Amino acid sequence: MRGMAVALLAVVISVVPCFAGPFPIYVTVVMHTEDPPTNPDFTRDRDTYLRWRDALVEFAELLHRYGAAFDYQCEWTFLAAAAMYDKGDVTANSEGLNVLKYLHDVLGVSIDPHAHERIYNYADVAELIRRTGVEPSQVVGGFLYWPPDNRQNWERFREPLQGRMFPEATWTGRILWGAGTAGHKGPDLFASGVWRPKDRYHFITHDPESPLIYIGSWRRTTMRAGGLFELVELARRGELDPQGMYTVSIFVAHGVVVRGGEEFLAKFTDAVLEPVGELVEEGLVRWATLPEIARIWVEEHGEHPTIYIPADQRELIRSLFREG
Repeated sequence: MRGMAVALLAVVISVVPCFAGPFPIYVTVVMHTEDPPTNPDFTRDRDTYLRWRDALVEFAELLHRYGAAFDYQCEWTFLAAAAMYDKGDVTANSEGLNVLKYLHDVLGVSIDPHAHERIYNYADVAELIRRTGVEPSQVVGGFLYWPPDNRQNWERFREPLQGRMFPEATWTGRILWGAGTAGHKGPDLFASGVWRPKDRYHFITHDPESPLIYIGSWRRTTMRAGGLFELVELARRGELDPQGMYTVSIFVAHGVVVRGGEEFLAKFTDAVLEPVGELVEEGLVRWATLPEIARIWVEEHGEHPTIYIPADQRELIRSLFREG
């Protein structure tokens, strides 16, 4: 009997996967709805708003069926249009709720402010989200990090921000995401990991005293799952810190979903949702929204910083930000 038990244990060990390394990798889908001229002024065209709204609902429901995490980051025009048009028969496909409340309350989507701050600043966008009956997350859904002395100055998010269009409104950001450059024409940061950037001149230096958490997006690509498969392979080869916490954002533009329709949804399912689902079942990946990732980093990883810059960008990024 003892020999049989040992043999059975050996079989169990051989078939149960034992993963060394930094698993699971934390993944979310991030969508942007932009302000004009990138996206339409939805307040001026009800039919356009309804078309984009229906595409958003269909996409969010698809993600929900696959258990995928979703951060919806929205500019002011779509939110203002929701206040104007999202009522009555319009809500028939969202359980009688406006689209933001349906996404948040029913589908578990994180509603993150997103602002280029040409007219409405982040506090204004957060206030527009509140007026839909949803409490906005504390995620700064995209910001300028390079050059350090830019017009936005992300360091101001360390303090509560006052609205520009709604001066009575305030909003406090605590999570930075999407470190980029104006028009994405410069060295956008494609790091994976979680840390607290020291300041605008030392963005890739962790400072445990900083109030702002940065969550790396990795490649941000759509049909390649934000570069997730590449990162999983790096982990399997032992090239990642086994104690690190690694992150990936699968970026999807709202307009791409609208224009692509059912064909896009089918391709996204085959190229992203199905294979990522397999990685989830293997224990290599865990779906989590950006606020959930920040909480896990604090509560389960003891705020241990991970700053992993891809090899093809590492030398450039390190040359832009001195250590210290």
